[in-house]
Amino acid sequence: MKAAPAIGFACRVSRSLVAATIVVAVLAVVAVWICGLPLWVRMVLVACVVAWAGNALAGLWFPRVRSLAWQADGTARIGVRDRRTNRNDEVQGAVHAARVMGPLIVLVLRWPPRERATLWLLPDNLDADTRRRLRMRLGAAGGASLASGNADSG
Repeated sequence: MKAAPAIGFACRVSRSLVAATIVVAVLAVVAVWICGLPLWVRMVLVACVVAWAGNALAGLWFPRVRSLAWQADGTARIGVRDRRTNRNDEVQGAVHAARVMGPLIVLVLRWPPRERATLWLLPDNLDADTRRRLRMRLGAAGGASLASGNADSG
């Protein structure tokens, strides 16, 4: 059987996912505001929704993973952006899990010691050819485990 080819791409921001997150946050604020709870409870819940949305949007606008090269042997070279030091490093890891839901491809990446990141890949942040190759490789993996021995198993 022929080995799966290597797949590499740069991770870009998905504007449609950012817009969907904003819409969901606005709907959540409206729902909390029109419910029959006391005013102070609504204020606390609105603050929680805004904090959640801010955290989610920060993660979408400034992704931790800047690039991914998924090798034929199952290992992955992951380009990581460190927000604290503003450095870019490349680490060896693995695609721990993957899920395809219609146009959405979700990849969970892991690398030692216990780091983890999730990539949300939609048609607006990944070109059609790379998406097709990635879907074919994920389909070929089937029920097999995607994790390699290079990522931690914890």
